[in-house]
Amino acid sequence: MQYCFHHIPKTAGSSLQLRLSHREHIGQLPNGSTLVVYPLYGDRRYYRVSQDSGFNPKEPIKQAFLRTYENKSEGNASIVCGHYTNSEQPGKHYTWLRHPLHRDISHFNYDSNYGHELDKDFATHLSLMSGNFITLWIYGKYLGQNHPLPMETKYQRARTALKENFIKVFDSDKFEESWDEIAKELNVTPEPRLHSNRAGESYNRIAKVSNLSKDFLHWHRGYNRYDYLLYEEFCT
Repeated sequence: MQYCFHHIPKTAGSSLQLRLSHREHIGQLPNGSTLVVYPLYGDRRYYRVSQDSGFNPKEPIKQAFLRTYENKSEGNASIVCGHYTNSEQPGKHYTWLRHPLHRDISHFNYDSNYGHELDKDFATHLSLMSGNFITLWIYGKYLGQNHPLPMETKYQRARTALKENFIKVFDSDKFEESWDEIAKELNVTPEPRLHSNRAGESYNRIAKVSNLSKDFLHWHRGYNRYDYLLYEEFCT
């Protein structure tokens, strides 16, 4: 059986990748079965735990990738995951959505902490973006479409993909519940529950829900209307 775990940014995908890589590392998954697909310099690059002699389950999976990304060989894998997986990938497809506001906050805080120059506050920064990140990601990255269509059409295509292409769409705010289900499907142990995010580091959470006004929350829902529609249909 083949599996594709599509990773929309800031939806716990890195933790999933670390757990799958770890299960292969300890022999619960076949050697060479797990492939993580990353974007780098506009190209597809790959991480294989079977080719990483320095694998450390305490290291964020992205750091492991950056140590080994010179290896461009894709090869075969029964479990493929990452940002650059798409609708053409064979196998059973799964993905995670996240509450649009929580996802945007996480993305902004990540970029602010790790080298991205954001000279605007959170509210101003979002107002300069296109909005509906999740909808556009599914339409552009997962479906591989870039036609200049109306937003309503892009939303409908993203919605159809979620309904027809994926075995299940999980809520990343309930990640541990979804991981239990994935672990059972793959016949691996759910423990240890490794995390690949950087929350344990000195992480400055610049944007917080508690700092946002009611007017902003109302604006955010309207500006990201299609993301909220997807999240509320598939995750609530």
